[in-house]
Amino acid sequence: MDMSLINTIVVAGGTHGNERTGVRLVQKWMEHPECYSSLCSAKVDLVLSNPEAVRLNRRYRDFDLNRAFSQTCLDVNADPQQYEFRRAKELNALYGPKGAATKTDLLLDVHNTGSNMGNCLIVSARDPFTMRASAVLTQEFDDAWIYYQPEERSASPYFGTVAKADVCIEIGPQQHGTLDAAIFEETERLVKRYLELAEEWNRGELQKRAPIKVDVYTQFKDLGYPKPQGGGAIQAMIHPELLGKDYRELKSGDKLFRTFDGKDILYEGESPVYPIFISEPAYYEKDIAMSLTKKTVEEW
Repeated sequence: MDMSLINTIVVAGGTHGNERTGVRLVQKWMEHPECYSSLCSAKVDLVLSNPEAVRLNRRYRDFDLNRAFSQTCLDVNADPQQYEFRRAKELNALYGPKGAATKTDLLLDVHNTGSNMGNCLIVSARDPFTMRASAVLTQEFDDAWIYYQPEERSASPYFGTVAKADVCIEIGPQQHGTLDAAIFEETERLVKRYLELAEEWNRGELQKRAPIKVDVYTQFKDLGYPKPQGGGAIQAMIHPELLGKDYRELKSGDKLFRTFDGKDILYEGESPVYPIFISEPAYYEKDIAMSLTKKTVEEW
């Protein structure tokens, strides 16, 4: 039985500056530490990951901060010109260094998505605590889902991977640059439960709970928008019958896109798959129409 203690936890918001739930949650807790201080005995640090993007109410200033934490990026010797690469080095020095010597046992990074993904709990490694705690939360919270995005940790560009273990808490649908009271309150409850479950883990109680059967949506591949050969403007939109249907089964022959003159484009590919991040606004620039996942039922 894994009994490694969780001694240090980072709760992050504003890794993307216009995802306001995490921004306001961290700001609230900074002003009112009584909101979280009694929940667990671990040392809890709060951080606004990208304060410059928060100030601008934009996803980032120069570069997506949540794509700047690969070991290759962090190891660059020269002082980077782009703000987010400098900030990634600062955060890695504060809470890492990334790898076995990291100072942080658990990092909870709070995000918003414009997609209809509910309370999406993204785990990037089969870590005993994050698996067990996330499974508990799927039972306690309506519309909670587990998205497994397996990452080789040193190569991963995500902030959470500077810690030994992490959960990216991705809540939606919420328009970027805005707040939603119901989503804010649900997110705060969810983050608090992770802290309480970390305390249960440290007491050896969480490990004794019976395994929980969960649906696990594992990253398969990203799907781009139809574009002309050689590049150019997108030629179609998400099909109206698919829009908002995150985690729903997509089979070969199902409607996928609709062109601007009203023609349907059908899905042709491995099936069944389960799309998530459908029409995420921030992913248009990355040419990602959706991420396709495979679903398994597992005991966590």
